[in-house]
Formats: sequence, C-alpha cells, structure tokens
Amino acid sequence: MQGRLLLDEPLAKYTTWRVGGKADRLYIPQDKADLITFIKNLPETEPLFWMGLGSNLLIRDGGIRGTVINTKNRLKSMYLNDDGLLYVEAGVPCALVARFCAEHGLLGAEFLAGIPGTMGGALKMNAGAFGGETWPIVQQVEMLNRQGQVNLRGPQDFQISYRSVKGFDGEWFLSVLLRLAAGDTVASQHKIKALLEQRAKTQPTNQPSCGSVFINPVGDYAARLIEQAGLKGYKLGGARVSEKHANFIVNTDNATAADIEKLIGIVQRKVEEIHGVLLKTEVCMVGEEITAMDTTAHRYGDPEKFGRVAVMMGGSAAERAVSLRSGAAVYEALKRAGVDAIAIDVTASPIDALANVQVDRVFNIIHGRGGEDGVLQAVLEVLGIPYTGSGVLASALSMDKLRTKLCWQGIGLVTPLWRLLQSEADIDGCIEKLGFPVIVKPAKEGSSLGMSKAHNRDELLAAWQTASGFDCDVYAEQWVSGKEYTVAILNGEALPVIRLETPHSFYDYEAKYHANTTQYHCPCGLDEAQEQSLKTLAVTASEVLGVKGWARVDVFIDGNGQYQLIEINTVPGMTDHSLVPMAAKQAGLDFDALVWQVLETSLV
Repeated sequence: MQGRLLLDEPLAKYTTWRVGGKADRLYIPQDKADLITFIKNLPETEPLFWMGLGSNLLIRDGGIRGTVINTKNRLKSMYLNDDGLLYVEAGVPCALVARFCAEHGLLGAEFLAGIPGTMGGALKMNAGAFGGETWPIVQQVEMLNRQGQVNLRGPQDFQISYRSVKGFDGEWFLSVLLRLAAGDTVASQHKIKALLEQRAKTQPTNQPSCGSVFINPVGDYAARLIEQAGLKGYKLGGARVSEKHANFIVNTDNATAADIEKLIGIVQRKVEEIHGVLLKTEVCMVGEEITAMDTTAHRYGDPEKFGRVAVMMGGSAAERAVSLRSGAAVYEALKRAGVDAIAIDVTASPIDALANVQVDRVFNIIHGRGGEDGVLQAVLEVLGIPYTGSGVLASALSMDKLRTKLCWQGIGLVTPLWRLLQSEADIDGCIEKLGFPVIVKPAKEGSSLGMSKAHNRDELLAAWQTASGFDCDVYAEQWVSGKEYTVAILNGEALPVIRLETPHSFYDYEAKYHANTTQYHCPCGLDEAQEQSLKTLAVTASEVLGVKGWARVDVFIDGNGQYQLIEINTVPGMTDHSLVPMAAKQAGLDFDALVWQVLETSLV
C-alpha cells in the first residue's frame, strides 16, 4: 500500500460545500495501480464510498461509516492515444480536461470547463453545463469492481439519462476514452473563456457550494421556480439560497450539513406549494445525521484523548504581543471543544513555566525565537511531553530565513537573490549584486519585524542599522515586483491560497495586525491549474525542511510568472487578522475545528 490511510478524517475540507462529518477511514491512493491493490485487499463487507473534488455532494454531519476513497489529484493521467482518443483517469478535474482539449485542437469538451468536479463524478451523473453533457463524447470506460478486477465497458452497457447513469452495482469508474472532433485551438479557447465568463457572471463561484442543487424540470428552470417562490436569498443557519443564482445553496457562515439539508427541504416544499412542482435534487446526500446529543463530541471526537493540554504563549521575543493574542484565541477554542486546557504565559524559561504543572501535551503558540526556533521543542522532548507542530531541526531551519533559502535552492526551488550584511562595508557589494530596490530583513524574526524597503544607499544603510538591532544575521533580498500569496499547510495538505494586497510599501507588521486597508482575496484569483501548482510548490517547500503538522508558506509570483519562495512559518498566527484561520474557513474548517486539528498533530 503506497497511498495514505487516514483514520477518523474530517471530510469537510474534501467537499466544495465545506461541510460534513468524519470518515471512519479515508484512503488517498498513490495512483491507479495502488488503488487496485488496496481494493483487492479490502474485506468484501467493508462499506465503500468514492469521492473526487467533492462537488455535487452533501456529506451529513455524522460522517460516513466504512472507507472513503478520494481520487482527487491521484488518478490524474491524461493523454492522447495514437488513434486520436483522449484517455482521462477519473481523478482529473473536468476543467483541466476542457483546457487540455482546447490546447490540442479538440472540439466537444468545452462544456466541461463549467463542471466543478472530476471526470469520475461527471461519468457517474452524466454531468453537463452550457448545453453539453458527458456521455455523448464517451467511447469507452474502465471500471473497477470489489475484487480488484478491471472491466472495459461502452455506453451501451449503461442506462443514461439527464443527470443519471445506471450501470453495474459494485463497480466504479477508473478512466474514460473520449472521442472528440478536430478543430481550431484558438476558437475552442475563446469559447471556454466566454463560457467561464458567463459562469462567473451568473453563478456564485466565490462561495462554497456544490453546483446546481436541483434538476431542472422538463421545459422549465429550477432557479426560476425558486426565485418566484420568494426564496432567493433565504437563509437558514449558515446556509443561504444564492442571491446570484437561486439553484445554488451557498455556505455563508460555517453552515452545517444539517442546515443545508433542511434548507433543501424548505425549498422543495415551498416550490411544490406554490407551483405544484416537486423539485428533484441533483446533489448526492450521504452519511449519518447527528442526533440531539453532545454535538461537540460528535463533530471533533473525544477531548479526553488529549489529557491536560498546556497552551504555551507569550515568550520573551519581539512577537510576544501577537503570541498572547493567538494563545488566548486557541485556549478559548479548546475550552469550547471540551478539552482540559490551561493557559501558560511563558515570560522566561519554558522549564520554569512548566515547573509544578502536570500536563499531557503542549499546544505551542509562541511565535518567533524561543517558540518557533526549536528551543521549546528541544525542552519538551527532553521532558517527554508531546507538542504540536514541527520538531527541533525543522523548526530551527525554518526560523532561519537564510538557511531556509539554502535548503530550497539545494533542490532547485526559486527564491529571490540575497546578500548577507555583516557590516557597513558590505553595503556597496550588496548594491552591485542586487541593485535597487531591496528589502532588508533580520534572518530570525517573524511578523515582518525589523524589515525595511530601501531605494538608495542611504536607505539601505538605515535599513541595515534597524535590522541589526534584532541580534541575528541581517540580509538584503532582491525586491520582487508581482503579486503576493500565502499558502497554509495542514497535515501535509495545502489549504486554499490567499492573495494579499496592501497600500503599504510591503506587508509589514502594521498591515498584518492593525490596518483595515489590507485586502485578503480567497479565492485568490488564480485559475485552478495555477492554484494547484502553487499549492504543490508550498507543500514541497515545507517537506524539504521536514515541517510537520501545520505551517504557512509565503510566495510571490513575479512579472514573468515565476514563483518566488519568500519564507515559511511553523507556528503561524491565530489572531483575528491571521491567514491560516482565513484559509481554513474557505476550506470549510471553522476556527475551533482548525485548532482541534492542529492539536491532533501532537498525537502523531
């Protein structure tokens, strides 16, 4: 088994609605061959459920019993055969298929650009958009059964209708051969662009949804019936009928699956009452409901498994004030989740802070030196106390921006040029190598403390003097002109990318923690392929340093489209202005759920 098997895995982050309970087991295969091997070795009685991008899917809050297979970005092969047929595995996003076809001058798949799912899901429900449907372009499909056998089948083996495909029980789609017509690449690309522009204008693409919720009745539109029933904008809990397109229900404020399912029922009853039409759901609803018991325990798990948790915050470094704010928020979240947590303000030695205190593990939320550089981690390991986040070496490497850059360069990752500034004598050499503008940084501080932008020699000298006050190496880095992004990492997976905009000269301390003029864009505005590339880069950048648990990677995309890695944080902020909670919310994890998942990294 080469893939990843996760136990009691929350499924909200795997669905486009960003809701849902846990799976008993979630398997993420390495590739098609690994998936076949895994299926062969499963007991015949083990319940199985398959997921791709998690669109068109509502997973109830009680989760899914058995094993969930997630093929997203795993069954990802796509290529043209010698006979002109396009081979696509089930985990490839439909939007990427549309783009591939356009780039290779193939017509007939443009509609796939409007389907927010994978080819496996499109095959399962005969997905369609903009007047096109999946199965008319299908030549052959590859199916996998419970015994691990692969069967080739054609369209004639299925009962295919509008948003419905009936085939063989106990078989799942592995891949498809598509037959498409040769055409004009430019014309196809223009058509896709026009379709996507139409989709952006008419659908709530910037909010978590599943796509269309209801099947259009014959000769009519579900959205029209819902709107005329006065339900456009109707809200229940965190779920709302979209004000942009009434056949979409969006997650506006940490909705539960129960909120969404109840709202679906309200819409059905109201439309039937007014129009005499019973709307049938297009969305697949699976999993178990939560009963009126302790929903905290159902939602997250058993808090007693952690024992007593010390939330260590503060510290004596320059980021102390931010750490205290982060620590207070984390402590309150743990208490709400039923965890036996205590708050410890570390003002001197962490050994002294833990003296006479009996704890089972530590949630480390000390930013900067003393908490993020391996020192606290080493103390806790000597004491035998588990803790959240990265270990000693990864923390020490990541805290030192210069050594981080050397590690990244060692495996060919791009990071801006820099020059070490040890004295005033290094100023002219720096100017000769880097030119202007540059940004000057203390190598071992976070939160942009001690950083200054310099446009000339006098400013560079002043910036060096400012940064030198932080008692660590100082360096100047070539200024990158472009857009700034940040990627949060949680348990080896990248969360939605955030693009940062500030009227300040750069994203400084004031812009991070106090300014109301800083703008955070999530979705970030990149297309799906670009965002996925950026996520992959961020995960790789964290893995090469040995980072575990959680982190945040900062990246620029310069004017030439080149990704430039800037730095990584292994104890990111958890304040009301912090970026990791913002990305987690877009992924369907509210603050309390995020804190719980970070605490779970102390169990590994």
